[in-house]
Amino acid sequence: MDSNNRTVTVIGAGLAELSAAYDLHRAGWKVTVLEAPDRVGGRVFSLRCFSNGLVAEGGGEFIEETHTRMLAFAEEFGLKLGRVGSWQGEERDWASFNGKSGPMAKADIWGTNLHEEVEKIWLALAELGELIPDPHQPQTARGADYLDTKSTAEWIHSLDVHPLAKQDFIQHIRAEYTCEPERHSLLDLARNASMYYSTIDRNMNYRVIGGNDLIPRALAAALPNVRLNAPVTSIRVLPDEVEVTYKQRDSYFSTSSAFAILAIPLTTARLIEFNPPLPTAHRRMVNEISYGSVTKVLIEYRKRFWDEQLWNGRLVTDAPIGYTWHATSHVEHGHGILTAYTGGGPGAALASLSDEERIRVAVGELEKLFPGSSDLIECTATVAWPNEPYTRGSYAALAPGEVTAHWKTLFASAGRLFFAGEHATAIQGFMEGAVESGQRAAKSIARGIDVRKD
Repeated sequence: MDSNNRTVTVIGAGLAELSAAYDLHRAGWKVTVLEAPDRVGGRVFSLRCFSNGLVAEGGGEFIEETHTRMLAFAEEFGLKLGRVGSWQGEERDWASFNGKSGPMAKADIWGTNLHEEVEKIWLALAELGELIPDPHQPQTARGADYLDTKSTAEWIHSLDVHPLAKQDFIQHIRAEYTCEPERHSLLDLARNASMYYSTIDRNMNYRVIGGNDLIPRALAAALPNVRLNAPVTSIRVLPDEVEVTYKQRDSYFSTSSAFAILAIPLTTARLIEFNPPLPTAHRRMVNEISYGSVTKVLIEYRKRFWDEQLWNGRLVTDAPIGYTWHATSHVEHGHGILTAYTGGGPGAALASLSDEERIRVAVGELEKLFPGSSDLIECTATVAWPNEPYTRGSYAALAPGEVTAHWKTLFASAGRLFFAGEHATAIQGFMEGAVESGQRAAKSIARGIDVRKD
C-alpha cells in the first residue's frame, strides 16, 4: 500500500459506512462518503411527524445492553437512552389467534398456558445453538452442510409443543428474520441461537431518546465530505486504485481513491456496474444473498389505552399486521405510539398496498381488538422497506444453502474494495452489527490487511 495515498471512498451513509468513515477520518485518512438518498442513516430512520415532540423508529429500533459499540457512540455524543425491555418476550404480552385474544399466560383463553408453551421453544432453540460452537464461523461446525439444507419451518414443525406456540414462533421468525420460515436456513437459525439464545435470560433493550438516527447524524456531522443525493452507478476496482462514478442531478462525476468500502444493501449493489466484474464468489454473493420484507405502521394515540387493559402493547397475531409493540415506552408522555411490524409474506403483502391502505389495515385490526381505539388516533405514519428505492428489502435473511455458499465471502475484500453492512457481520440485522462491520473494514484498510474479526 502506498502510504502517501491515504484515501477512501465510502459508498453509502448508513451506520456501517459512517462508522468506517469516522474511524478512518480520525486516523488521518481523506474520506469521501457518497449517499444516494437525501439523508444519512440508511435503515436507521427516526420519524418526527408526530405531535408534541414524540419520535418513533421507522427502521432500526433496538439497542441491546450487549451492543457495546452503539452504547459507546451514545455516550460519546452525549445522547440519552431509554429502557425498552426485551424483544424476546415480556410479562403482559398478548396474543390474538383464531379469533381469540388476551394475555398469553391465560390458560382459560388458549386451553393452555401459551406463554409456557412458547418458552419450551426458546429452550429448544438454546439446544439447537449448541450445534454451532463458533457463531462467527458457522460453516465450520459439524453438520453445517446438512443444517444448511434444512429450513427453519421444518424445525418448528418437528417440535412437541402446542400448535398455537408453533404459530406464535412462525410469527417470531417473520418478525426477526423478515422472511417465511420455509425460506430461512436452519443453519442460520442455529448460528443465531448460539449467539443469542444459549439461555432464556432476556437482555434489556434501549432506544435513543430523540431518535436512533441522532447517532448517524452525529457521525456525519464529524466528517468533512458527505455527499447526499449521489447514487453510485459504477465501480472499477483496479490494481492500484478504485474508481467510483456517481450521479448528482443530471451530471456524472468520478472519484478515485486507494480503497473503497461498499456497505449498501446488496439488493441495491446489484444496480451498480462493476467493470471489471467482481470475482466470481463476490459476484454470486451480491446477486444471490436473500433479503426479507418488512413494513411498519406507526399509530399515535392521544391516550395510552393499553395501560387500562393491563397490556404492555406487545401483541403477536395471525392478523395481517403480525406484531405490535409500544414504540414510546421509553419516554414519559400522555400520548403513545404503537408500531405494527409485519415481516415475511404478510410484510410483502402490506408493502404492495398504498401507504393509506396499509395504515387503514393496521388501524382496522387494532380497532377489532380494542373497539373505540381508532377514535383516539392523533397521527399515523408508515414505512415499507421493500418500496424504498435504495433499500429494496429489509435486511439479509439467509435462505437454505446460502450460509455455506457465501459466509466466508461476506467477510472478504475484492481487491481494494471492502464490504461492510449488517449483512457482512455475525451480528446480522442489528445496528450493532452494521457498526461492527464498518469498524472492521476501517481497521483492515488502516492495517493494509483483510482481517476476519477481532
